[in-house]
Amino acid sequence: MHKCQEFIDIKESLFIEEAGDWRQPYLKFLQHKFLPLNRNDALKVQKKSARFFVEDRLLFRRGLNQAPLRCITGYEVTTVLKEVHSEDCGEHQGGSKLFKKILHLGYYWSTMKVDSLSFVKLIPYLS
Repeated sequence: MHKCQEFIDIKESLFIEEAGDWRQPYLKFLQHKFLPLNRNDALKVQKKSARFFVEDRLLFRRGLNQAPLRCITGYEVTTVLKEVHSEDCGEHQGGSKLFKKILHLGYYWSTMKVDSLSFVKLIPYLS
C-alpha cells in the first residue's frame, strides 16, 4: 500500500480546540435553555441556535439546503480533513473545494472554512 502523503502529528494540529468544545453553548441552550453568562455570548447563541438542532444527543446544523450537517470538533475534525483530502490517494483538492466537499458529506464545525484552507497549506506532499 502506498502512502499518498504524510500528515502532521495530531498534537501539532491547529484544528483541535483545546480551549473547549464550541458545540457546548448550543447544546446547553437547545437541551436545557441555559445561556452563557456573558450578554454578547448569550445573544450570539440565541441568534445562531435557530440553525441547530439536537438528535440522539448529537448536535446538527441545518445547511443552506436544510440538509442536516453533523457538528464535530477536536480529533474528528482532523480525521475528516485527512480522509476527505486524501480520498484513497486520489486527486488532492484545494482548500475551497475541500470545504465544499466536507459540507456535501454532511459535516460542520465553526471554523471549517479557515481550517480547510489552512490544512491544505500544511500538508507536506511526498514526491
